Amino acid sequence: MTEKERLAALAMFIGPERAARVTWPETVGSTNRVLGDLARQGAPAGTAVLAEEQTAGRGRFGRSFVSPPGAGLYLSFLLRPQVPPETAGLLTGFAAVAVRRAIRETCGLETEIKWVNDLYAGGGKLCGILAESSLRGAGVAHIVLGVGINVTTGEGDFPPELRGRATSILLETGSPPDRFALAGSLLRGLDALARDFPGEREAYLAEYRAGCLTLGREVTLPGGERGIAEDIGADFSLLVRLPSGELRRLNSGEATLHGEQFS
Repeated sequence: MTEKERLAALAMFIGPERAARVTWPETVGSTNRVLGDLARQGAPAGTAVLAEEQTAGRGRFGRSFVSPPGAGLYLSFLLRPQVPPETAGLLTGFAAVAVRRAIRETCGLETEIKWVNDLYAGGGKLCGILAESSLRGAGVAHIVLGVGINVTTGEGDFPPELRGRATSILLETGSPPDRFALAGSLLRGLDALARDFPGEREAYLAEYRAGCLTLGREVTLPGGERGIAEDIGADFSLLVRLPSGELRRLNSGEATLHGEQFS
């Protein structure tokens, strides 16, 4: 399909006016990078970039996100919230809830959130989320929110090191979902998120906690200490109870669960 045909198909789910804010090229290095350039050129909030393939998809800490052509939903969404930089950090938690809702609505698949920015299904990673903020003075100029969902990726499409650790909607449900319907549901959810952020934090936080697979599990902190993930803080931090009784707050960095790294 050409980009025009892809956008026409998407417009059936979100309307032509909304689709006019979307581009869907064949191949890009990274949708976040493309949208970041558009943001610096003055693109309005709500602008979105999707791609059939990413050749340099990125996750947290500079890791790559495997993005085979036509097999996933690779989407970046632009927000321009009037918030201080410390509030911008809440967006990843909001986004995890919005993506989880879209997958449930479109595919009937229940996913779990692995702190802080991944969605899992059937024990494998299904989706990664990356929020990148640009500051202006004491405030936020814009936030580019990137979402990568494995939609029809087959087991053999993953590199050897990810086989058995990553999954897709097709692998979990046995049927290929409509990527355009999923994209439409996600874009509607992200539009709602932009209106809700950050005022509806308690509602999103409650959903995040209810769907977080990390809670109640033993984790290893960056310094090697172990503890039990006890709760998600009001700022979407991970609260870990150490054997000493101390409650440690983890805002960033990495923790390890059963030999796997949060990413």
